[in-house]
Amino acid sequence: RKQKMKVGALCCLVVAVTAQKSYDGYKVLRTGTLDQDKADLLRDVQTDTHLDFWKEPAPGRSADIMTSSDEMESVMAWLSSNGITFHTMVEDVETLIQETKPAAKTAKSEGKRYAMDWDDYYDHDTLNEFIEALADANDFASIIPIGQSYEGREMKVLAITKAGPGAPNVFLESGIHAREWISPAVATYVVRQLVEDYADHPDYLDKINWYFLPSANPDGYTYTFTDDRLWRKTRSDTGSAAGCKGVDPNRNWGFHFGETGVSFDKCSEVYCGEEAFSEVEMQNIRDFVLTLDPVPVLGWCFHSYSQLWLWPYGYDYGAYPENYKEIQQLAIDASDALYAVHGTVFDPINSADLYPAAGASDDWYKSIGMRFVFTTELRDTGRYGFVLPKDQIIPSGEEMWAGFTTVVNKVLEDVQ
Repeated sequence: RKQKMKVGALCCLVVAVTAQKSYDGYKVLRTGTLDQDKADLLRDVQTDTHLDFWKEPAPGRSADIMTSSDEMESVMAWLSSNGITFHTMVEDVETLIQETKPAAKTAKSEGKRYAMDWDDYYDHDTLNEFIEALADANDFASIIPIGQSYEGREMKVLAITKAGPGAPNVFLESGIHAREWISPAVATYVVRQLVEDYADHPDYLDKINWYFLPSANPDGYTYTFTDDRLWRKTRSDTGSAAGCKGVDPNRNWGFHFGETGVSFDKCSEVYCGEEAFSEVEMQNIRDFVLTLDPVPVLGWCFHSYSQLWLWPYGYDYGAYPENYKEIQQLAIDASDALYAVHGTVFDPINSADLYPAAGASDDWYKSIGMRFVFTTELRDTGRYGFVLPKDQIIPSGEEMWAGFTTVVNKVLEDVQ
């Protein structure tokens, strides 16, 4: 049998909710390039332990593993004994967190409709205020409440329906993984440009209806601001004996649920839940998306990090949709357009070729008949990982807009 990682008791500690969790002494280790066997071995470790993989193990790529000072020695020894090379990618996680902390927020300045800008990161309420302000300012836009989160936060979709009934629909989702702050930041950047710069691209709104959910995991996202910057999951009560909360919301969807790349250990970062759609937030999104008629032509999920343009399916190797060639080509073209802005390289690949993981929202979107579905893993490639400095928000938004317009122009080609 494969040697399993022995994990320190630290993993099982429940984070006190009275203060921000400190990541003092935590490092992120990056492995060398993995072959298939070593990637498989690390995948087993990921599902069998509570180690936090910042970047998933995949053949031909490196993996990033965050480790506490208590675990460091045993993790390093285990890697070495299995012939897996590594180096320190992030020397001190807490230092990064402190350096990138959002500034104390003031109310929106006079004359501004919203407090949101793209010079910093903003909380769930500010994201909602932003889309509400866009709806208030444009008679073709409205807010659709799609339900509440587990802890009672409002989940709101911005509907931009200037094109009217029968026009193609597009659904944009961001923030499903709580700690990926660049995701809602870039998604709102793109949506602001889409709406406020209407005159630059009238066809985008005249011929397509848009539905945008900025905060797919409001409780988890809020928790990253108040308690634990690196929280990933939802905040639901799982009944865990160790007190571990939450489910990985991007393993909770009802298409090939639980088949690959998940854990049934409630303390795991990739715990998929007791059953598909156990999480109320995912039920809310599912139920809303199913009301859209016609079925959206495009579904888009914003994540970080790794600079990847992923296309489905992700649940197994070689599971490609019927129209995978046009999806693949569009991912390549969009990545090329993105590169032209700041020279940032995004790799356009199939999700499962990276690593098979079932129960993701993008697979479900494709399964209900969306023609194009993408997951974009935003900046960076690991220097900062999830803790991306705020001065990279605008450049990330600028380059993503170029990739975004490439995709939208393709959608428009087929609009009569």
